[in-house]
Amino acid sequence: YQRRVRGWIFACALLGSIMKSYATLSDDSSETLVGGHEPSRTKRRTWIIGIFLFLILLAVVVAIVVLSTRKKSFEENLSINNIMAHLSNLESVASSYNNSRAIALGYNASVDYVLSKLNESNLDVFLQHFPVSMWSRGATPTLSQVTPSPRSFVYKTEFEILDYSPSGSVVGKTLVSVGSGCSLTDYPMDWVNGSVALIARGSCTFANMADIAYQKAASAFIVYNTANSPFTTSVRNTVIPAFSIGFSLGQELASLTPRPTVSLQSYGEVFTYMTSNIIAETVGGRTDRVIVMGSHLDSVPAGPGINDNGSGSATVLEVALLISRLNYKPKNKLRFCWWGAEEIGLLGSYYYVRNLRANFPDEYKNIALNLNFDMIGSPNFQRGIYNASSGRAEFPDVVDGSLLIEQLFIDFFEDRNINYTKTPFNGRSDYGPFIENSIPAGGLATGAEVIKTQQGRIDFGGITNAAFDPCYHQRCDTVWNINVDALTSMARAAANVLQRLADDEELVDKIVLSNNRTLVAEPHAYSSRSLLEPLLGSYNFKESEIM
Repeated sequence: YQRRVRGWIFACALLGSIMKSYATLSDDSSETLVGGHEPSRTKRRTWIIGIFLFLILLAVVVAIVVLSTRKKSFEENLSINNIMAHLSNLESVASSYNNSRAIALGYNASVDYVLSKLNESNLDVFLQHFPVSMWSRGATPTLSQVTPSPRSFVYKTEFEILDYSPSGSVVGKTLVSVGSGCSLTDYPMDWVNGSVALIARGSCTFANMADIAYQKAASAFIVYNTANSPFTTSVRNTVIPAFSIGFSLGQELASLTPRPTVSLQSYGEVFTYMTSNIIAETVGGRTDRVIVMGSHLDSVPAGPGINDNGSGSATVLEVALLISRLNYKPKNKLRFCWWGAEEIGLLGSYYYVRNLRANFPDEYKNIALNLNFDMIGSPNFQRGIYNASSGRAEFPDVVDGSLLIEQLFIDFFEDRNINYTKTPFNGRSDYGPFIENSIPAGGLATGAEVIKTQQGRIDFGGITNAAFDPCYHQRCDTVWNINVDALTSMARAAANVLQRLADDEELVDKIVLSNNRTLVAEPHAYSSRSLLEPLLGSYNFKESEIM
């Protein structure tokens, strides 16, 4: 638009200059008439000057009209500096809460920060409160080998207790290697009830392992890592003690003949904690075509979570504030959400979707689609677009609509000659509850703990054989962990795609009509241990929690 304005002004000025030059030449070459009067020349010059002034006026009018009708571009107006300022402020929040923005630590202060910014906008803002089950460590846990050679293992160096492990004591029980521990048939024929299961990480979720161990009447289970160190994660459905050890120690214990016996003691307490989601939406736009743009706001207890997921939350916040500053009037209603308790099982987004479906079915049907942004500034990044086709087997009713969203992101990157790749569409971030409940979704991610390949280095630069985010779920996930170039391209893609969806009623109608939500099944079945979480039911896990 600016180029068009400059072009109009230049063309009019050029034409006016030519006409003025012509008038001057005419003046110099004209013959003087009898009596010194030159009426024809004077009249001609008057007309030329009038036309010249008219063209200048026309150029000004065109400039005003074009600029006043110019489409206010989210992408062009989005401030990366503002996003980085939000990230710095979130890191400051974490510094006051043991370097964490986790639930029961710095999360509420993170909520206060986002609310302080939204309250300056013209958006309607709400808080949605919901309960979650939390877990706290008690005394220091213990783990020891009793036979064949007695020895005690060092807490945090050689073993860890997994979150939500209950208090419990095991004395001198046989440790039995059960492979992946993902099915009842993984347990050997000579398994004895009350034994401790030794499980190799890598084939299924912790929840699955805990469920099978419970069904086999194990007294406890120990998972050995793929790396030579123990790890921590949440196993919300376990009702028996759950520990982790490193790969080498696991292999050693699994190979002992006869099988070793072990003793262990765990200390943990589960309690109910109230937390919240933040919801902000435009006043205008079609209420039957609501576009939900969301990111989780909480971090893990181990770190401030500036990439995971301050990067997504700050981007959603700045896009929301930008729309307010532009006084933008979308054709489809825009709803911005900051989810709580994602790091302990996607609980905030699950609560939001299930609450709508159970208690506000008409409002549930009004949700057209979800855009999700979880980790979009990884230091050793890839530019990942959710690959809707990969979810066809598990989520067939949302694939067609999700493919249309995916194509918008592809168009953005290809139009700008920016490399991208596709990432699994498996529901292991906050878009999961949406696609599980037949709402199409799409989004972006720059990667977590997965290792970058040589091809990844060719496509995106960075370091081969290193994680996309070496500080994933660690104390070093600070502002210095953000790749600003990656964040810039991903944030602008998010803003661009949101604007296209905000203004294209036909496209959003096509996405909505790609599935029939009135005919879909009930929400996915609860796990067999769902009695532990009666309000929120089964859980999904991020890639790091697949074992």
